Formats: sequence, C-alpha cells, structure tokens
Amino acid sequence: MSELQALQMRYFELLERQQLDPAGLDYAKLESARPMLEQLAAIKNSGVSVFDMNRREHVFASYNFESLFGYDHDRIQNEGTEYFDSRIHPEDYPVLIARGISTLEFFLALPIADRNDFKAITEYRILSHEANYIRIVEQHQPLELDAQGNVWLTLSVLDISPRQGSDLGVQSTLVNYRTGQVAEIPKVQGQSGTEKAKLTSREREVLSLIQQGHLSKEISDLLSISVHTVNTHRQRILEKLDAGNSMEAVQLASRYGLLG
Repeated sequence: MSELQALQMRYFELLERQQLDPAGLDYAKLESARPMLEQLAAIKNSGVSVFDMNRREHVFASYNFESLFGYDHDRIQNEGTEYFDSRIHPEDYPVLIARGISTLEFFLALPIADRNDFKAITEYRILSHEANYIRIVEQHQPLELDAQGNVWLTLSVLDISPRQGSDLGVQSTLVNYRTGQVAEIPKVQGQSGTEKAKLTSREREVLSLIQQGHLSKEISDLLSISVHTVNTHRQRILEKLDAGNSMEAVQLASRYGLLG
C-alpha cells in the first residue's frame, strides 16, 4: 500500500467515526440553500462548493468555477470529487489529505457547540486555464451538522491567492472566526515521510534557504555559521529525506509539509 493510499484510508476511517445517520439528514436544507450559495459565489466572485460527508461527494459547485479556474462544469457534474481532486497539483495532494486528516481530528475533538466556529484556511496549487497551475486560497468550514453534532455538509470558498509561486508549499491554519483564535494544524502521525524526516529547526532553516536559491556560502553568512556546518546540515537533510540532491530534498519536504 502506498503512502497516499494509507492516508486516504485513514481519512475515510475518520469519516466513519462520525456515524452519520442518513435517515436523519434533511437534504431539503441543501436544496433551499442553493440560491444563497449561487448568490454568495456571484457577490464574492469566488468558487463555492459544498461537500457531503455522508455521500462523500461534492453536492454543489457554483457555475463560475469554469470562468474563474477553467474547470469543465460538465465534468464536475459527471465526475464530482474525482474531478476536483484531479485538478490539485500532484505534489500538494498528499499534503492536503494529511492536513485534512488533522483538521477532521481537530473538529471531532471539539465540543459540539464550538464546531461551527472554526474554519480551515489553506493555500495550494490547482490546474487552471491553459494547463497552468495557480495558487489558490480555500476557506473551508462546516455548513450543517446533524442532530448528533457530526459534521455533515461543509462549505468551501476558493479564491486566487495573492501569493503566487511554486516554492511556497501547502500553507494551512485553523481560525475561530468569532474570537480570532488561531489553532495550529498538527502533523499527521504515522506518515512515512514525515516520520523519517524529523528535521531540526536549523535543518529546516537551511533547507528553506536552499529552496530560495541560496548557495552554501550565502547560507553561512545569513545564519552566521561556517560553510562546513552548512554542508553538514545539507548532508543530514539528504540522509533524513532519502533524497539524491538538494532540489529533490526541497520537493520531498514540501510534499510532506515540512516547509509549510
């Protein structure tokens, strides 16, 4: 089983823990919300979608996904979640699954009364017009809970991020939009890559500077350490990430969320 398959299995196992009762879900609420969702998309000029935790599929997607991001709306209707997932950059996708696991674990641990107060804000890359990847920011939050307080429908609002660049990696945080409290999304335990990596804070600093294109001498000056020490950090980073070179190390660290 690949690491990605293991992450996907763990995510679906978490969904099962919610024990949603289909008989108690009022889908009329979703139908009545559709005009409001389309209006929200038009006013904010954002892509708006709704994910159903019971059916495990997108049950709403605003029509402007096509004009904003180049999505094929017929494929959204016919392929649903698989099509949405296929548009995510392949390096960002496993990181997003891992962050999704941590976010769901966070929500499940919250008191039911607090679950509607938090939203996840995540930046990552999607395939847009003319086969180009762009960076988007997604705000994701519960839209409807069931009678037992399980998260049933979730709302996503997508906008183009003002921070474009492939070297930024996946960025994510949880925010209580009533109080402004920011909650860190913990790393998923048991991921082979992150378990193996365990980079020190100094190694992450060095790798971040490598990512920015700095040479060993420049890193030495910036961090006030010797070139020999920089090169020692480089070697340890390669060993921990099982990477053949510095660029591969940067790509792996970004995939595992170590630079996020």
